[in-house]
Amino acid sequence: MIDTWDEIRQGYYLGDAPEAVLDCATNLEASVRADSPDTALWTLGLVLIGPYVIYARPDAAAEARVLRAMGAVEQALGGATCAHDEHPCDDMPLDDELDNIRHVLEMLAHPERDTATPDEAEPAHDEFSPDDESDNWFEHRMTREIWACPRNLAGFARAFADA
Repeated sequence: MIDTWDEIRQGYYLGDAPEAVLDCATNLEASVRADSPDTALWTLGLVLIGPYVIYARPDAAAEARVLRAMGAVEQALGGATCAHDEHPCDDMPLDDELDNIRHVLEMLAHPERDTATPDEAEPAHDEFSPDDESDNWFEHRMTREIWACPRNLAGFARAFADA
């Protein structure tokens, strides 16, 4: 699934990309309703591929569906409180930096690869390291706890809808 999403983002997916985007939106809405821990994966997946139906292949109905799914995230999680000083959504990256979201998705899909504490915020496996090892948007943010934080997800959903 993450490979498919990455191919959509890169523009070389050979399958039905609009259908894949709408499937992600459908799964996100169901995940929000069920208060599922998979909400983080679906939300960030839609951050990655949702622009396909908005910009690459404009489709008003699909765009409305994606925005509705993101609105459900913001509505359900926007009032959450947490103890984190900051979240990745606080410093929304430029479009080209979103390429590294794939690494976050891999971490969310494979919790066994997560790091133990925020102080040890390097990915547990080199395969999932961000592309740019310099001081970047991902530094010290590669923990499941931070990325799956309801406030972070609501912030990404809000930023996506406002873009």
